Formats: sequence, structure tokens, C-alpha cells
Amino acid sequence: MLIATWVIAFLIMVALGIYAGNVISQSNQWSGADRTLGVWGLACIYAAFQIGGAAIVGAAQDGYNFGLAAMWYSLGTGSYFIVDALFAGGLRAKMTGDSVPAFLRQHFNKGLSRFYAVMFLLMMLFLIPLQSKSVASLIQVVIPELDVRICLVVSITLAAVYTGYAGMKGAEVIGKIVCFFTYLLLIAFVIMHLNKFGGYSGLVASLPEGHGKIFAGRMTPAYVGALILGGVLSSSLSQVVLQPLLAARSDGVARAGALLGYVISAPICIITGIIGMMAAKHSNFSLGNGVGAFAWITKELSHPAVAGLFFAVTTMIIAATMATFIMSAGTVVKGLYFDLINPKATDKQLLAVSRWGTILAAYITLIPAILLPSSAINALFMTVRYACGSPFSFAIIGGTFWSRVTTKAASWSVIASTIVVAVWLVMGLDGRISVLYPSLVVSFAVGIAATLMDSGKAKS
Repeated sequence: MLIATWVIAFLIMVALGIYAGNVISQSNQWSGADRTLGVWGLACIYAAFQIGGAAIVGAAQDGYNFGLAAMWYSLGTGSYFIVDALFAGGLRAKMTGDSVPAFLRQHFNKGLSRFYAVMFLLMMLFLIPLQSKSVASLIQVVIPELDVRICLVVSITLAAVYTGYAGMKGAEVIGKIVCFFTYLLLIAFVIMHLNKFGGYSGLVASLPEGHGKIFAGRMTPAYVGALILGGVLSSSLSQVVLQPLLAARSDGVARAGALLGYVISAPICIITGIIGMMAAKHSNFSLGNGVGAFAWITKELSHPAVAGLFFAVTTMIIAATMATFIMSAGTVVKGLYFDLINPKATDKQLLAVSRWGTILAAYITLIPAILLPSSAINALFMTVRYACGSPFSFAIIGGTFWSRVTTKAASWSVIASTIVVAVWLVMGLDGRISVLYPSLVVSFAVGIAATLMDSGKAKS
């Protein structure tokens, strides 16, 4: 019954996502460049993206290992939605296309645009597999007989099929469905089963010291600060986050949608962290590193039919996060195709490249998905985002809000920060101080200094 419920519920959701693509006839509708996205559509795309694998499987794993402090993943990192809301008007005025590479090409040069595109696709080569592993872990709970590699293929296919065909339209439909049902099921699960552990206070009292504290494990104040700062200065300017913001039909819709997205997504890790704590107590910490804590406890305590629906919705919301990454990668691939291969491409050709390029990019990520470790999903997820995204912080922020920034200044800030990131990671210093801090300091210091030295010169 569990498998049947899972399959039926999931197929219905995927079918609705694919059906949404029937209205698409132009490439700008696929990417959102037609700017027709409404408040709830934007909010649910943002919330589904933020909730995803790290906020469900990863936060439950953190809850299993060190408790309530897992809540900071969604409370902290989601703060970039607030910043995007505040600066939505300025960002949308300067970024008139559908991608960050297009903005960098327009304001600086093709070299910087292409470098961002390469770094972004490199980042997706790691981030998409991390999300696919979260989906695969849930699939293996539903169908334990499946080999992990088959589960990874299924997880990639789930997101790639409707994203490749429906793009932003599919993301909007799926986002609304999974946000509603994810919260409904998670809250119902906690309410129904927490009393078995003596309520929240009884659960905390039965676990090792620290599980009830808001700062514990790797979630120290410094690390939480890095989550917030990293979200504001790197994630808020990522192609993944900006593309839905640029798709909103007005600046007011963009602001309201971004704020609502934070309101919807912020509490999720409080709930999943508690579920991870319940798994720790119920299993007596017998689940190893806890990566399967969420899937195990929900299956253990739920009726098979309910568990099937549970897994279908949670699988889909993680796939929705992965789909947002995949859609962004497809948009960047389309831009590279137009820039490097066929500058005279018709809109029909660009739509085809968007769709098939998205699917191809998704399946390429199967290679690192098989090789990457499943442990410490959240930590690796954030390190990759910071390492690949933060070097461009000054170029994007400066290019948007400071008219004096030159191509030379933007380029030197990116180059210098990228070198620092590489050295920092090679020397293994990220375990002591997040790579985010040195990369941002160097990016802004070099960018500001170079801009002031170039004062009075015209942009290249």
C-alpha cells in the first residue's frame, strides 16, 4: 500500500507540472522572462526551493545529531529572501533579461559573463547531486530493493522531466502543491506522535545535553552568522534565486512574493529538526550518522498509506528544489548556446535548447551524484554555494547599485576572490573559518579599491 500510494500521488503531481508547460510557446515563457509570475507563485517557488532536501533530510539529520539548533538552516539562510524583497526594484530595473550572465555581459563584458556561467554550472554539478541524494534516500525507504544508482536516476528524472518541459510554469504549479501538503503532513505528524515522547520537554529531557539548545554542534553563533551573511551576499544574487524574482509581473509582486517565501519557509527546520530528535530517541541513536533519520521515523510511525503520501510529497518538494537548480542551469546553458554557438538562433531553437539542455545538464550530474558522500549534506551544500557564488558578490552588487564600477574592477574582484577560495579550500581552512568570509572580504576590498583607482574612467 505504501508503494502504491507513493506512486499514484507522485505521478499526479508530476503530471500537473508537465501539463502546466502546455501554455509555453516562447522561450521567455519557459525561463520567466515574460514577467507574468504572481505573488503566490513566486512565494511558493522560493519556499519550495528553500525547504528542499537540506531543510528536510539534512535538517532532520542535524536534529538527530545535535537537536533544535538545526532550525537555523531555514531561519538563517532564508534571510536572503528579505534582502531580495528590499532591493527588488533596483535588481529588476538593471537585470532586464533572465540571467545573471546576461546582466554581466550587458554591464561589463563577455569574459566575466562566461566565467560566471562556467562557475555556476560547476556549482550545479555539485548541488544538484546533493539534492538528488536526498530524493534517492527517500525512494530507497519506499522501495528498499532498488539499487542506489537506480534511485539516483529516478530522482533526477523526477525533476528533469517536468522542469525541462514546463520551466517556470511547472515550478509555479509544483511549488504551490508541495508547500501546502508538506506543511500539512509535517505538522500533523509532529502533533500526532510527539506525545509518545512525553511532549517536546519530555523528548529534550530524554536526549543528550544540548539537543534542546538553539546553538549546538556546528550551529555556533559564528556559523549561524555565516549562514545569514552568506545568504545575503551570495545566495541572494545567485541565478537560482534571481530568476524567479525577475519573473514576477511587477516590482510590488516581487517584493511581496519574496517576503512571503521567507515566511513560508523559515519555520520548516524547527519541525524537521524535532522530527530528527524523535528519530534519535526512537532508534536510540542506531541510525549511524542520521542521514536516513527523517525517512526512517516517518515510515516507522505512520500507517503505510499515510507514509506513502508522506514520501510522495516530501520527495516532490525536494525534487522541486532540485528542479529550480536544473531550470537555472538550463537557462545558463541556453545563454551560452546563444553567446558561443549560435548568435542567430531563432526563438524556437532557444526554447528547444532550454528544454533539452536542461534535461541533458540534469543527467550529467549523475556522475558526481554517484561519487559524492551522503554524510554532512548541509555542510557540503553550503560550502559549494559559498565557494562558487561569493566571488561574484561585488561584481553583481556593485554593477547594480554603483555606477562607477568598471569592467576592470569587477574582473579583478572576481579573480582575486576566486584565488582566495581555491587556496582556502586546498589548505583545509574552511573547517575553522567558513570560506565565505575571506572570499567576500577580498571580493569587496579588491573591487572597491580597483573602482576608486579607475575613478573617472569609462566602463570598458
